[in-house]
Amino acid sequence: MFNIIRRIKPENPFVWLPLLAVIALPFGRSVEVFVLIMAIIGGYDLLKNTNELRQSHGFKLFSYFFLCFWIPALISLVDAVNFSHSLENVLGMLRFYFAAIFIINRLTDYKSHLWLATGIGSVILFWCVDAWLQLATGFNVFGFPPFSPSRISGVFGDSARLGLTIIPFIAIAITAYYERINATAAIFITCLATTTILISGDRSAWISLLALSLLLITLFRPQAFSFSRKSILTGLTSIIFGTVLVFNTPQFQTRLNDSLTGLTADYESINTASSSRLPIWETALKMFADNPINGVGVRSFRYAYPSYATPDDPFIDFSLPKEKQQGQTHAHQLLLEFLSDTGLIGLIGYFVAVWLIIAIWRPLSYRIPNQNLSKGYILSLLAILFPINSHLSFFSSSWGQVIWFIAALSISSMTLKDKNQLKDKELL
Repeated sequence: MFNIIRRIKPENPFVWLPLLAVIALPFGRSVEVFVLIMAIIGGYDLLKNTNELRQSHGFKLFSYFFLCFWIPALISLVDAVNFSHSLENVLGMLRFYFAAIFIINRLTDYKSHLWLATGIGSVILFWCVDAWLQLATGFNVFGFPPFSPSRISGVFGDSARLGLTIIPFIAIAITAYYERINATAAIFITCLATTTILISGDRSAWISLLALSLLLITLFRPQAFSFSRKSILTGLTSIIFGTVLVFNTPQFQTRLNDSLTGLTADYESINTASSSRLPIWETALKMFADNPINGVGVRSFRYAYPSYATPDDPFIDFSLPKEKQQGQTHAHQLLLEFLSDTGLIGLIGYFVAVWLIIAIWRPLSYRIPNQNLSKGYILSLLAILFPINSHLSFFSSSWGQVIWFIAALSISSMTLKDKNQLKDKELL
């Protein structure tokens, strides 16, 4: 028993904070507690070890990455439609920066990252099993019913974010299980997570899953993974079984049928397939056309929406006085959100950030082919930033927790103090 406890207990106690933050994600604002603690420690580290951090390539790389988004957000304040709301969100982004400093400064060895990644994989495993339990019985382990007849929500209860929240952690779970257990375990968590995303009914998550697969094949070509015949047979069996199981669930069939209606290519069919997002995208383009340089302001989309929407827009209650009318919260498409909220400056910042991550990672991945865990982090980050995504707002608190958490882990993993890692001077 004591040997098991010693194996479970991490050598670095600070890894508990980011793991607890992941565990808290389904439970509303509770995740903010752990983010705030990490931010306070990160701010303390910055004040105490300013000179040392300035020499850290992880710190410099994350700072560059963060500024690619924060500077456009700051510039968007110049003529933001709702200045106070935009200012609150721009300043709120700083807590993610300090929390990232905590991760970069406190998680500096491979063992800590592997322990954390394995813990994250275990959380994802629980979410997936819990979701299938809800599908089979009508309730999850906490007694929550599904979000709707066509949406399995599992531990997320009355929120339909299950599938979308699994996406950023799949690659981390796969690589951790591969490194910590074996290839069969990695295949198992892959199949379980994939099928859970499909039964969740979240079509935005389906698109992100497709993007994740394309990135894995085209960008990383996982030659470092080796699979035995037994693992390959297990994988093929799991895929066949999972496919049959998923295609026989009414939740998946309903959402798939709605998606396939878009193939008829008329406006109404495409609008149905996209969950009625065409009016939102049209309005976002109008906002950008009228504010091409710096947009309408971060998170001011809902306040600007009524001024650009058509008279029959389904997302506005026209019975309200004009000053009380609000529209959709964000553009529901990653590139359109940058264009509408932060204009061309924001879009340029986005492309620079993506280029920065790929430019640093590619030579690192070729020189160190066995850094599978780092690949999992980077793959997760690029999946979040994939341009066709149509999920939650990049600048929102709920999705921001995930984005900046993954970004910090990704960059921290590039600069691990490990015997297999490149020397710092070779990274930048």
